[in-house]
Amino acid sequence: MKELRLGLAGLGHGETLIQANRPEHEDIPIKVTALCDTDPERLRAAGDQHGIQNLTTSFSELIARDDIDIVGIYTPGPLHAAQVLQALDAGKHVMMTKAMAYTMQEAESLVEAVDRTGLVLLITQTLRGRYDLMDAKRVCDSGALGELFMAEADYTHDLRSVYQRTPWRVSMPQDLLLGGACHPIDCLRWFMGDIKEVHCYGIRSGIAPEYPQEDNFVINVKFASGKIGHINSFHGIVDPPGVPMNGFAVYGMKGTIRDGVMRFDPENGIPERTYTAEYRADASAIRGHRGEMAIMLRHMADCVINGATPWVGVRDGASVVSTGLACWESIRTGQAIKVRNKF
Repeated sequence: MKELRLGLAGLGHGETLIQANRPEHEDIPIKVTALCDTDPERLRAAGDQHGIQNLTTSFSELIARDDIDIVGIYTPGPLHAAQVLQALDAGKHVMMTKAMAYTMQEAESLVEAVDRTGLVLLITQTLRGRYDLMDAKRVCDSGALGELFMAEADYTHDLRSVYQRTPWRVSMPQDLLLGGACHPIDCLRWFMGDIKEVHCYGIRSGIAPEYPQEDNFVINVKFASGKIGHINSFHGIVDPPGVPMNGFAVYGMKGTIRDGVMRFDPENGIPERTYTAEYRADASAIRGHRGEMAIMLRHMADCVINGATPWVGVRDGASVVSTGLACWESIRTGQAIKVRNKF
Protein backbone atom coordinates (compact mmCIF):
# COMPACT_ATOMS: atom_id res chain seq x y z
CA MET A 1 0.00 0.00 0.00
CA LYS A 2 1.21 3.47 -0.85
CA GLU A 3 2.54 5.48 2.10
CA LEU A 4 1.27 9.04 2.15
CA ARG A 5 3.44 11.93 3.38
CA LEU A 6 1.88 14.57 5.58
CA GLY A 7 3.10 18.08 6.32
CA LEU A 8 1.70 19.25 9.66
CA ALA A 9 0.93 22.90 10.45
CA GLY A 10 0.26 23.60 14.12
CA LEU A 11 1.95 21.68 16.95
CA GLY A 12 -0.74 22.07 19.61
CA HIS A 13 -3.66 19.75 18.94
CA GLY A 14 -1.91 18.78 15.70
CA GLU A 15 0.80 16.94 17.62
CA THR A 16 -1.62 13.99 17.87
CA LEU A 17 -1.06 13.31 14.16
CA ILE A 18 2.61 12.53 14.72
CA GLN A 19 1.58 9.27 16.44
CA ALA A 20 1.26 7.90 12.89
CA ASN A 21 5.07 7.67 12.89
CA ARG A 22 5.20 5.43 15.97
CA PRO A 23 5.82 1.65 15.64
CA GLU A 24 2.45 0.72 17.11
CA HIS A 25 0.79 2.54 14.21
CA GLU A 26 2.87 1.13 11.38
CA ASP A 27 -0.41 -0.01 9.78
CA ILE A 28 -1.43 3.63 9.21
CA PRO A 29 -0.27 4.43 5.65
CA ILE A 30 0.44 8.07 6.52
CA LYS A 31 3.69 9.40 7.95
CA VAL A 32 4.37 12.96 9.10
CA THR A 33 7.46 14.12 7.20
CA ALA A 34 7.41 17.92 7.65
CA LEU A 35 6.44 20.29 10.46
CA CYS A 36 5.38 23.93 10.52
CA ASP A 37 4.81 26.16 13.56
CA THR A 38 5.23 29.85 14.30
CA ASP A 39 7.18 29.07 17.49
CA PRO A 40 10.76 28.16 16.43
CA GLU A 41 11.66 26.59 19.77
CA ARG A 42 8.58 24.39 19.81
CA LEU A 43 9.27 23.47 16.21
CA ARG A 44 12.86 22.41 16.88
CA ALA A 45 11.85 20.45 19.97
CA ALA A 46 9.17 18.53 18.07
CA GLY A 47 11.54 17.82 15.21
CA ASP A 48 14.21 16.48 17.59
CA GLN A 49 11.70 14.42 19.57
CA HIS A 50 10.16 12.74 16.55
CA GLY A 51 13.14 12.63 14.20
CA ILE A 52 11.56 14.94 11.61
CA GLN A 53 14.11 17.08 9.79
CA ASN A 54 11.91 19.16 7.47
CA LEU A 55 10.99 22.16 9.64
CA THR A 56 9.65 25.60 8.74
CA THR A 57 7.89 28.54 10.33
CA SER A 58 6.31 29.45 6.97
CA PHE A 59 3.02 27.88 5.90
CA SER A 60 3.73 28.92 2.31
CA GLU A 61 7.02 27.00 2.39
CA LEU A 62 5.28 23.94 3.81
CA ILE A 63 2.66 23.68 1.09
CA ALA A 64 5.24 24.39 -1.63
CA ARG A 65 7.08 21.15 -0.83
CA ASP A 66 6.75 18.56 -3.58
CA ASP A 67 7.44 15.70 -1.15
CA ILE A 68 4.16 15.90 0.80
CA ASP A 69 0.74 14.60 -0.27
CA ILE A 70 -1.42 15.87 2.61
CA VAL A 71 -1.39 19.06 4.65
CA GLY A 72 -2.65 18.79 8.23
CA ILE A 73 -4.05 22.17 9.32
CA TYR A 74 -4.20 22.47 13.12
CA THR A 75 -3.59 26.20 13.40
CA PRO A 76 -5.83 28.86 15.06
CA GLY A 77 -9.39 28.75 13.76
CA PRO A 78 -9.55 32.17 12.06
CA LEU A 79 -6.64 31.13 9.79
CA HIS A 80 -8.20 27.92 8.54
CA ALA A 81 -10.16 28.93 5.45
CA ALA A 82 -7.30 30.86 3.81
CA GLN A 83 -4.79 28.11 4.60
CA VAL A 84 -7.06 25.36 3.26
CA LEU A 85 -7.50 27.29 0.02
CA GLN A 86 -3.73 27.71 -0.31
CA ALA A 87 -3.13 24.00 0.32
CA LEU A 88 -5.79 22.87 -2.18
CA ASP A 89 -4.46 25.28 -4.79
CA ALA A 90 -1.01 23.79 -4.20
CA GLY A 91 -2.41 20.34 -5.05
CA LYS A 92 -2.46 18.94 -1.52
CA HIS A 93 -5.16 16.92 0.19
CA VAL A 94 -6.19 18.43 3.54
CA MET A 95 -7.15 17.08 6.93
CA MET A 96 -7.97 19.76 9.42
CA THR A 97 -9.36 20.59 12.82
CA LYS A 98 -12.54 22.61 13.26
CA ALA A 99 -13.83 25.17 12.52
CA MET A 100 -13.69 24.71 8.77
CA ALA A 101 -14.48 28.40 8.23
CA TYR A 102 -15.72 31.47 10.09
CA THR A 103 -18.02 33.03 7.46
CA MET A 104 -20.49 31.83 4.85
CA GLN A 105 -18.31 33.32 2.11
CA GLU A 106 -15.33 31.28 3.33
CA ALA A 107 -17.42 28.11 3.41
CA GLU A 108 -18.62 28.73 -0.15
CA SER A 109 -15.07 29.29 -1.36
CA LEU A 110 -13.93 25.99 0.17
CA VAL A 111 -16.79 24.06 -1.44
CA GLU A 112 -15.84 25.58 -4.80
CA ALA A 113 -12.16 24.74 -4.31
CA VAL A 114 -12.79 21.09 -3.38
CA ASP A 115 -15.12 20.69 -6.36
CA ARG A 116 -12.59 22.34 -8.67
CA THR A 117 -9.52 20.42 -7.53
CA GLY A 118 -11.09 17.04 -6.76
CA LEU A 119 -8.88 16.79 -3.68
CA VAL A 120 -9.88 15.36 -0.30
CA LEU A 121 -10.88 17.68 2.54
CA LEU A 122 -11.57 15.94 5.85
CA ILE A 123 -12.63 17.88 8.95
CA THR A 124 -11.52 15.72 11.88
CA GLN A 125 -14.59 15.99 14.08
CA THR A 126 -13.26 13.52 16.62
CA LEU A 127 -16.64 12.38 17.97
CA ARG A 128 -16.90 10.46 14.69
CA GLY A 129 -13.98 8.35 15.93
CA ARG A 130 -15.48 7.46 19.33
CA TYR A 131 -16.25 3.78 19.76
CA ASP A 132 -19.47 4.30 21.71
CA LEU A 133 -20.91 6.70 19.14
CA MET A 134 -19.86 4.47 16.24
CA ASP A 135 -21.70 1.60 17.91
CA ALA A 136 -24.73 3.77 18.64
CA LYS A 137 -24.89 4.81 14.98
CA ARG A 138 -24.75 1.19 13.87
CA VAL A 139 -27.61 0.30 16.20
CA CYS A 140 -29.69 3.25 14.97
CA ASP A 141 -29.01 2.39 11.33
CA SER A 142 -30.05 -1.23 11.98
CA GLY A 143 -33.53 -0.08 12.97
CA ALA A 144 -33.28 -1.63 16.44
CA LEU A 145 -34.38 1.64 18.06
CA GLY A 146 -37.20 2.15 15.60
CA GLU A 147 -37.90 5.58 14.16
CA LEU A 148 -35.75 8.26 15.78
CA PHE A 149 -37.72 11.30 16.88
CA MET A 150 -35.40 13.27 19.20
CA ALA A 151 -31.73 13.65 20.10
CA GLU A 152 -29.54 15.78 22.35
CA ALA A 153 -25.84 16.42 22.80
CA ASP A 154 -23.70 18.23 25.37
CA TYR A 155 -20.21 19.71 25.33
CA THR A 156 -18.98 20.79 28.76
CA HIS A 157 -15.41 22.14 28.81
CA ASP A 158 -13.95 24.67 31.26
CA LEU A 159 -11.58 26.48 28.89
CA ARG A 160 -9.65 28.63 31.37
CA SER A 161 -6.49 26.48 31.33
CA VAL A 162 -6.80 26.11 27.55
CA TYR A 163 -6.76 29.91 27.16
CA GLN A 164 -3.48 30.00 29.09
CA ARG A 165 -1.87 27.40 26.81
CA THR A 166 -3.27 28.86 23.59
CA PRO A 167 -3.82 32.60 24.06
CA TRP A 168 -4.95 33.08 20.44
CA ARG A 169 -8.36 31.81 21.60
CA VAL A 170 -8.73 35.07 23.51
CA SER A 171 -6.86 37.49 21.26
CA MET A 172 -8.43 36.55 17.92
CA PRO A 173 -10.83 35.32 19.55
CA GLN A 174 -11.94 31.74 18.96
CA ASP A 175 -15.60 31.50 17.98
CA LEU A 176 -17.06 29.05 20.52
CA LEU A 177 -20.09 28.24 18.39
CA LEU A 178 -18.07 27.46 15.25
CA GLY A 179 -15.10 26.00 17.16
CA GLY A 180 -16.84 24.51 20.22
CA ALA A 181 -20.54 23.83 19.74
CA CYS A 182 -19.57 22.42 16.32
CA HIS A 183 -18.88 19.10 18.09
CA PRO A 184 -22.45 18.45 19.28
CA ILE A 185 -23.87 20.10 16.14
CA ASP A 186 -21.99 17.65 13.91
CA CYS A 187 -22.90 14.76 16.20
CA LEU A 188 -26.62 15.45 15.93
CA ARG A 189 -26.35 15.92 12.15
CA TRP A 190 -24.60 12.52 11.95
CA PHE A 191 -27.52 10.75 13.61
CA MET A 192 -30.50 12.88 12.59
CA GLY A 193 -29.62 14.53 9.28
CA ASP A 194 -29.68 18.17 8.20
CA ILE A 195 -30.64 20.83 10.72
CA LYS A 196 -33.43 23.02 9.33
CA GLU A 197 -33.80 25.62 12.08
CA VAL A 198 -32.20 26.72 15.36
CA HIS A 199 -33.13 28.89 18.29
CA CYS A 200 -30.12 29.81 20.43
CA TYR A 201 -29.49 31.67 23.66
CA GLY A 202 -25.93 32.66 24.58
CA ILE A 203 -24.33 34.31 27.59
CA ARG A 204 -20.87 35.61 28.46
CA SER A 205 -20.39 34.14 31.93
CA GLY A 206 -17.34 36.17 32.99
CA ILE A 207 -15.75 33.04 34.50
CA ALA A 208 -12.84 33.75 32.15
CA PRO A 209 -12.85 37.59 32.25
CA GLU A 210 -10.33 37.84 29.43
CA TYR A 211 -12.64 36.06 26.93
CA PRO A 212 -14.58 38.84 25.18
CA GLN A 213 -17.83 37.26 23.98
CA GLU A 214 -20.48 34.62 24.70
CA ASP A 215 -19.07 31.34 25.98
CA ASN A 216 -22.17 29.33 26.99
CA PHE A 217 -24.94 28.31 24.62
CA VAL A 218 -28.31 26.58 24.76
CA ILE A 219 -29.58 25.57 21.32
CA ASN A 220 -32.95 24.11 20.32
CA VAL A 221 -32.91 22.35 16.97
CA LYS A 222 -35.46 21.31 14.36
CA PHE A 223 -34.23 18.82 11.78
CA ALA A 224 -35.23 18.73 8.12
CA SER A 225 -37.15 15.55 8.95
CA GLY A 226 -39.35 17.46 11.38
CA LYS A 227 -37.75 15.79 14.41
CA ILE A 228 -36.29 17.88 17.24
CA GLY A 229 -33.11 18.12 19.28
CA HIS A 230 -31.23 20.09 21.91
CA ILE A 231 -27.61 21.14 22.49
CA ASN A 232 -25.84 22.48 25.56
CA SER A 233 -22.35 23.85 24.80
CA PHE A 234 -20.82 25.27 27.99
CA HIS A 235 -17.26 26.69 28.08
CA GLY A 236 -17.41 29.56 30.58
CA ILE A 237 -17.92 27.41 33.66
CA VAL A 238 -16.16 26.02 36.72
CA ASP A 239 -15.41 22.47 35.60
CA PRO A 240 -18.17 20.34 37.16
CA PRO A 241 -16.72 17.22 38.84
CA GLY A 242 -17.72 13.88 37.41
CA VAL A 243 -19.47 15.32 34.35
CA PRO A 244 -18.25 13.89 31.02
CA MET A 245 -17.02 16.42 28.49
CA ASN A 246 -19.32 15.06 25.78
CA GLY A 247 -22.79 13.67 26.37
CA PHE A 248 -25.20 12.21 23.85
CA ALA A 249 -28.70 10.72 23.74
CA VAL A 250 -31.00 9.57 20.96
CA TYR A 251 -34.62 8.57 21.40
CA GLY A 252 -36.43 6.08 19.19
CA MET A 253 -39.87 4.50 19.13
CA LYS A 254 -38.45 1.19 20.41
CA GLY A 255 -35.69 2.38 22.73
CA THR A 256 -33.23 4.99 23.91
CA ILE A 257 -29.45 5.33 23.88
CA ARG A 258 -27.97 7.66 26.44
CA ASP A 259 -24.29 8.07 27.41
CA GLY A 260 -23.20 4.53 26.62
CA VAL A 261 -26.28 2.57 27.66
CA MET A 262 -29.14 1.28 25.52
CA ARG A 263 -32.61 0.76 26.94
CA PHE A 264 -35.21 -0.99 24.83
CA ASP A 265 -38.95 -1.04 25.30
CA PRO A 266 -39.75 -4.17 27.39
CA GLU A 267 -42.21 -5.27 24.72
CA ASN A 268 -39.21 -5.95 22.46
CA GLY A 269 -37.86 -8.46 24.94
CA ILE A 270 -34.38 -6.88 24.86
CA PRO A 271 -32.86 -5.88 28.22
CA GLU A 272 -30.78 -2.82 29.02
CA ARG A 273 -27.24 -3.26 27.75
CA THR A 274 -24.07 -1.42 26.89
CA TYR A 275 -22.67 -0.92 23.40
CA THR A 276 -21.60 -3.99 21.46
CA ALA A 277 -18.45 -2.84 19.62
CA GLU A 278 -18.03 -5.91 17.44
CA TYR A 279 -15.38 -4.25 15.28
CA ARG A 280 -13.04 -3.09 18.03
CA ALA A 281 -10.46 -5.81 17.48
CA ASP A 282 -9.60 -4.14 14.18
CA ALA A 283 -9.35 -0.64 15.64
CA SER A 284 -6.69 1.21 17.60
CA ALA A 285 -5.99 -0.08 21.10
CA ILE A 286 -5.52 3.50 22.25
CA ARG A 287 -8.57 5.09 23.84
CA GLY A 288 -9.47 8.74 24.29
CA HIS A 289 -8.63 11.64 22.01
CA ARG A 290 -5.40 10.15 20.66
CA GLY A 291 -7.24 6.98 19.72
CA GLU A 292 -9.90 9.02 17.95
CA MET A 293 -7.21 10.81 15.96
CA ALA A 294 -5.59 7.49 15.02
CA ILE A 295 -8.94 6.42 13.59
CA MET A 296 -9.12 9.72 11.71
CA LEU A 297 -5.67 9.14 10.21
CA ARG A 298 -6.74 5.70 8.97
CA HIS A 299 -9.90 7.20 7.53
CA MET A 300 -7.96 9.96 5.76
CA ALA A 301 -5.72 7.35 4.15
CA ASP A 302 -8.80 5.42 3.04
CA CYS A 303 -10.21 8.57 1.44
CA VAL A 304 -7.01 9.40 -0.47
CA ILE A 305 -5.96 5.89 -1.46
CA ASN A 306 -9.30 4.15 -1.94
CA GLY A 307 -11.64 7.03 -2.70
CA ALA A 308 -13.74 6.64 0.44
CA THR A 309 -16.16 9.48 1.20
CA PRO A 310 -14.94 11.70 4.05
CA TRP A 311 -17.06 11.30 7.18
CA VAL A 312 -17.12 15.09 7.47
CA GLY A 313 -16.34 16.53 4.07
CA VAL A 314 -16.57 20.07 2.76
CA ARG A 315 -20.37 20.17 2.43
CA ASP A 316 -20.95 18.69 5.88
CA GLY A 317 -18.44 21.20 7.20
CA ALA A 318 -20.24 24.03 5.44
CA SER A 319 -23.56 22.96 6.98
CA VAL A 320 -22.00 22.94 10.44
CA VAL A 321 -20.65 26.45 9.83
CA SER A 322 -24.05 27.53 8.55
CA THR A 323 -25.68 26.15 11.71
CA GLY A 324 -23.26 28.04 13.94
CA LEU A 325 -23.81 31.28 12.04
CA ALA A 326 -27.58 30.80 12.32
CA CYS A 327 -27.12 30.41 16.09
CA TRP A 328 -25.32 33.77 16.23
CA GLU A 329 -28.15 35.39 14.29
CA SER A 330 -30.65 33.83 16.68
CA ILE A 331 -28.76 35.24 19.68
CA ARG A 332 -28.81 38.71 18.10
CA THR A 333 -32.47 38.67 17.03
CA GLY A 334 -34.12 36.40 19.58
CA GLN A 335 -35.75 34.52 16.69
CA ALA A 336 -35.61 30.98 15.33
CA ILE A 337 -33.34 31.06 12.26
CA LYS A 338 -33.36 28.84 9.16
CA VAL A 339 -30.14 26.95 8.42
CA ARG A 340 -28.66 26.72 4.94
CA ASN A 341 -27.69 23.18 3.89
CA LYS A 342 -27.37 23.42 0.11
CA PHE A 343 -23.85 24.21 -1.09
